[in-house]
Amino acid sequence: MLMTSTSPRGSVADGFRDAMAGLASGVCVVTTTAGGVPAGLTTTAVMSVSLDPPLVAVGVGRTSRTLEPLRAARRFAVHVLPHDREDVAAVFASKATDKFAGLAVRPGEGGVPVLADVARHVVECETWAEVEAGDHVLLVGRVVRVHGAAAADGRALVHFDRAFHPVGAARSEQECA
Repeated sequence: MLMTSTSPRGSVADGFRDAMAGLASGVCVVTTTAGGVPAGLTTTAVMSVSLDPPLVAVGVGRTSRTLEPLRAARRFAVHVLPHDREDVAAVFASKATDKFAGLAVRPGEGGVPVLADVARHVVECETWAEVEAGDHVLLVGRVVRVHGAAAADGRALVHFDRAFHPVGAARSEQECA
């Protein structure tokens, strides 16, 4: 069966963008520090790769200002955002000069900035491999530490159809106790 684009503009690239917009993806913030300067970005291009050893892959655009700090530091933290932190996702997706302003930050492994009060889970990694992938680089990280928020209520933030959406059900008081 021959596949063609159903995009109004008709190109395969536009059709591919439309198809990927229909794939719900978890929203994460990736942070690092290089030369003492913190850097970060918002991404939905995160995936589990392996349990033994524990590996996670993050896709980073070649034009991202955070790519070079990630490459230099060879350490990063992936923050899985809860349903109510669209504001943090928007800031880290922007070109703001200080994306960390107003956030509680603590040092993680190797000094990587960890957003202490923002994430459902934080996965701290050392870069294990880099894979060239078209207009992106896949950074594969070996997981060195994982921690979760004590107050995580079970709901997560996803990106679907070019917008943020909350998913999941709030845990009952009994489940959280």
